[in-house]
Amino acid sequence: HNIHTRMEDKITDSSTEQLGRQRIILRRRRIRRLAVALITFALAFRNITQLKIDPPTRRTWEAIIHNSSCQTEPGNELIFTTNSSVFPHPPEFTSISTLFPRFNYSQPKFACWYACPMHHPHFVQELFRCFSLWEIQPSHHPRVLYVPKRQFWRKIGNLAIFDKQFPISSGILRTLMNSYNVTVTNSWNDGTPLRVQEMMEKDGTVSPFAMVSREHAVKWRDLFVPPEEEPTSRRAKKRLKIAVVNRPVARKLLNAMDARDNIAAAFPEHDVFEHHLNGTLQEMIDFFPMVDVLVSPHGSQLTGIMFMQRCSAVLEMFPHLYYTPTYFSSLARMFQLLHANWYVSHAAVPTGFLDLKTRLANTNNNMCPSMEKLVSAVDELIQKRQDCIDSI
Repeated sequence: HNIHTRMEDKITDSSTEQLGRQRIILRRRRIRRLAVALITFALAFRNITQLKIDPPTRRTWEAIIHNSSCQTEPGNELIFTTNSSVFPHPPEFTSISTLFPRFNYSQPKFACWYACPMHHPHFVQELFRCFSLWEIQPSHHPRVLYVPKRQFWRKIGNLAIFDKQFPISSGILRTLMNSYNVTVTNSWNDGTPLRVQEMMEKDGTVSPFAMVSREHAVKWRDLFVPPEEEPTSRRAKKRLKIAVVNRPVARKLLNAMDARDNIAAAFPEHDVFEHHLNGTLQEMIDFFPMVDVLVSPHGSQLTGIMFMQRCSAVLEMFPHLYYTPTYFSSLARMFQLLHANWYVSHAAVPTGFLDLKTRLANTNNNMCPSMEKLVSAVDELIQKRQDCIDSI
């Protein structure tokens, strides 16, 4: 019995020793595998961090572009209107005597005579000129907007009605009244009321949106929006905001959502979104200063570009037989923006101006721009924006 017990003990000790060796071997194998895995992961992580991922280039866009929801039109080549060598235009700024032909520095006091159709862009055109008139007069003189015509006074003279019918124009007027001490009246006997120079779009000597100087334009902008970001921070900005703004009716983009999706696919490093303006001044003030690249059809919503920061880029699209190339481009030049016209039509770009009758007959024409060409245009605007900021 004792011999048998001692043999069992030896067997047990031997089994325990063997089991211990196996555990040590297994533990060493696990450590080796973990070490190999860690080394492999470290090498892979180093390669990933050193890898430079470029945004899609034009050569790869064809693989990115999705089919559009409408029959696309390649249209014509982009025309960069801020380049005077390829797009002749009237002077950026205009003398006060040209804007107000009856102006005379010897006049003791004068009022700006409002005589313009109640359409928001034309309203802004008129007030731009009035603003320069108020700026050149002595600061202690009253700033007066004289509205003698009854059809205009019924609206401008009653801000409750003006708010309801023309909320953006009303917001601008209220700001001038509250922050710039403008008085609005239909009766003026304390000086000379001055009417502005006619602002027809086909005028080759005065820009549609006109002021006397850059200083006046900057002071106007500062009444509505905070000062722009410092150039240093804008140069360092890597993630841009690219906005596609559409119109609800007439001259709208039929594939606005496709435009947003394709631009977003081509430029994943930027924030791309579609936006519908609700028609208030506050929304314009909140929206336009933050946009770096704007894509929009021609329309009154583009008056908001006066709130964008210097060197921001605007792509303005025109449908077939509706083309006013110097209109909003003059506003872009005044506020030192980059601006390009794109005539989205199978026909050639009209030479000169399309007459008002032709434009009115085609004002409801819509657009379905080529996605590949749109993405290419946005890419070019992004590059030009950066070059512009680098030059400040």
